[in-house]
Amino acid sequence: MKIKYKKSFIIINIILCLTLFLLLSNLLFLKNTSFMFLNIVSIGTFLVLFLILGYEKKKLRFTYETMFYVFSYPIVYLIITYVIGIFIGFNANVYKLNISTLIHSIIPYIILLISGEILRYEITRKGDGSNLSYVLVTLILILVDSTLFLKSFNLTTGDGQIQYICYIVLASISKNCFLLYISKIGGPYPTIIYRVIMDLKMFILPLFPDFGIYIESVLNVAFPVLLGLIIFKSLEQYKNKEIDARELKHNIISGTVSLSVMAVAMGILVILVSCKSTYGMMSIGSGSMTGTINKGDAVVYQVISDKHMPKKKDIIVFRKQGKIVVHRVIKVVNVDDMEVIYYTKGDANNKPDGYPLTKKEIIGIVRHRIRYIGMPSVALYELLNR
Repeated sequence: MKIKYKKSFIIINIILCLTLFLLLSNLLFLKNTSFMFLNIVSIGTFLVLFLILGYEKKKLRFTYETMFYVFSYPIVYLIITYVIGIFIGFNANVYKLNISTLIHSIIPYIILLISGEILRYEITRKGDGSNLSYVLVTLILILVDSTLFLKSFNLTTGDGQIQYICYIVLASISKNCFLLYISKIGGPYPTIIYRVIMDLKMFILPLFPDFGIYIESVLNVAFPVLLGLIIFKSLEQYKNKEIDARELKHNIISGTVSLSVMAVAMGILVILVSCKSTYGMMSIGSGSMTGTINKGDAVVYQVISDKHMPKKKDIIVFRKQGKIVVHRVIKVVNVDDMEVIYYTKGDANNKPDGYPLTKKEIIGIVRHRIRYIGMPSVALYELLNR
């Protein structure tokens, strides 16, 4: 029996490593983001495991309780965020719900979603507590998410890279760690329900609250973590005893109240600080500001307006010749009552920039520097553009 376990352990992890290598190679070099390719990889991995080791189905104790949590809490979350949207505004969905979207996006995504969750479930069953198998299948499903949305972001700019990392990669890490836990305690049905509600909305709902991409990234990372903690706290105490319906109901109610209070608090914070995308963030990919802002740092900038215009010595974000640059204002010239010209220079450069700037070319004024946080996006950009 011990030898059989070792063989299955080796087989599972070899197959997962090969799948991971295939997805990583595709992400870095081929960049094939089609549903067909990702479905073939996901379904193919499951079929290989099925043919070699068979399909293992196990009745889990908390399946129905977990299904309730992953259905009710996301619905409450969506209701609260849309109520907040009344105050901050909405953005229209780029997808239109029609036959074309159904055939080319929704159905292929549902197939990808189901195959991924069945694969995750099989690894939680066959892995028999192997942390290596859990890590590998989680990385595979994170790479599937990362590949699927690779071309939705402009990775040739620092801003696009950090948006991609925050909105897709970090959110996918949070989601997939949460779904691994749910799959272990409740099986594939709760994870599929959660993903249908939280993922398919991008194809179905016509409007989305205008949080701004960075605030929405925080919400997408925080919600699975918070929901996982609520479920863990509610169900952990019942591992060694029968569930009392009244106690479970009390935990569900208290958890829902906690989630609602935190969501409302987050919503109030969003309303106070987001100001409809008044602020942005970007990583620094060059050394022209070294000493003040180093390569690999990130900056938070305030979008310019009539009330917030650059002054001499301000560090600004501007677009010139298709590139986004972060340099310091060294001279401001008032041409007339309607036009102002700005001259800039990188703190580490010997000479000023050889061009004037108009208001239309300036994106924002740097307000904060965050050390090192931009390093992953800079490394990703340099890797993708070798």
